[in-house]
Amino acid sequence: MKKKIFMIITVLMLCLLAGGCSVEVQNDPNTQSVYYLYDISADETQLEKVAYNPEETTAEYMLKDMMQQMNQKEDDVERISLLPDDVQMNYSVEGEVLVVNFNSQYTQMSKAREILVRAGVVKTFLQVPGISAVRFTVENQDLTDSKGESVGEMTADTFAEFSGNEPDAYCSTTFTLYFTDKDGQNLVKEQRTVRYRRSIPKERIVLEQLMKGPMEKGHYPTIPENTEILDVTIADRICYVAFDRVFSSYALDVSEKIPVYSVVNTLLDALEADKVQITVGASDKLDIFGQKMSLYRFYEKNDKLVVTE
Repeated sequence: MKKKIFMIITVLMLCLLAGGCSVEVQNDPNTQSVYYLYDISADETQLEKVAYNPEETTAEYMLKDMMQQMNQKEDDVERISLLPDDVQMNYSVEGEVLVVNFNSQYTQMSKAREILVRAGVVKTFLQVPGISAVRFTVENQDLTDSKGESVGEMTADTFAEFSGNEPDAYCSTTFTLYFTDKDGQNLVKEQRTVRYRRSIPKERIVLEQLMKGPMEKGHYPTIPENTEILDVTIADRICYVAFDRVFSSYALDVSEKIPVYSVVNTLLDALEADKVQITVGASDKLDIFGQKMSLYRFYEKNDKLVVTE
């Protein structure tokens, strides 16, 4: 046996010296590390994974290299760079916590873009050996949420799955939609089971179903079907939804509370959120819906408007 092993080694050495053959070592694919960077999909609704193969897998190298690559903005037709052009970041390490510091332009992003950026940056850096949490600062001040409270440390459990890597995966969900009765003074419930692509945010799906109008007799629509959803996202258990001005121009003779709470109740029944903020218009946003329904405020679910049929 020893003689046979010696002969094999001798042949391999002769091959290498002669240059006539080579020996390729195959790594077990199950032991190879896989890393990703993140961009934003062209429709700005989800994260897109981009394979990342660092030359070194030390924490020091990966942090510097990831940071440099994310600070370099390269958009294309299929995806958008994670960071907007004028947003830059640097970092420091405090034990197992990575502190990512942004310039002041970070606060100028829309809420939808900000939550995608937040998720992409955190998911990227949590791949670095020894990093178990990420904290954001803006101009060296802690990032705060809509209530003015510090967002704090973020981990792998902070964000739902934002990446759309299962384009053929579908799921079915039964939503409770809130339409209005004949008098337009109360809300009525209607359940609807919808099959949809997992990569599309649930909040967008349920709003689109609401805009399609009711399917049960005696139920009436609350918002126009041709309303456009400009933006919808969830952060800090608050759902932010922006409609175009068609939302406010509906001619149905209903109480002005009905369209607002139709949206609020429908979203809060479907999502893990506590409040909804509605905006109407793009650059020329409305301050009031109807005669006295204030916008730019947080609405909670209103069960008093719901009647039992």
